[in-house]
Amino acid sequence: MNSIIFSRSAILLRATAQRAVASTSRRALASSPVAKAGPSLPPSFAKAWYDAFGKSTAQYASWMILLLLIGEVATGTLRDGIWESMNKGHTYRSTDWSKFDQFEEDDDDDDDDDDDDDE
Repeated sequence: MNSIIFSRSAILLRATAQRAVASTSRRALASSPVAKAGPSLPPSFAKAWYDAFGKSTAQYASWMILLLLIGEVATGTLRDGIWESMNKGHTYRSTDWSKFDQFEEDDDDDDDDDDDDDE
């Protein structure tokens, strides 16, 4: 008996919620202003863009490839600059090599000479 009452209550609640949502959406649609139809860009700008970039598929693809390469170089340079600024002194390029001895003594060479004399 309780399950029948529960299922009827759930059905009634669901129907009420659907009616409330439907009436709210109808009111929202009725009160929203209708946008005027028309171009969002001035015609002169659209024609200039078309003449420069979009006259042919090949021209458009060439511009896309060129802009892609410029973007890649710009972001790569920016990324490398940030990386080097954050890791200053820890990379090969930014290490001060004058702090290190240029002519290290090689003790191994002396040992090799002694071994040759024994033979």
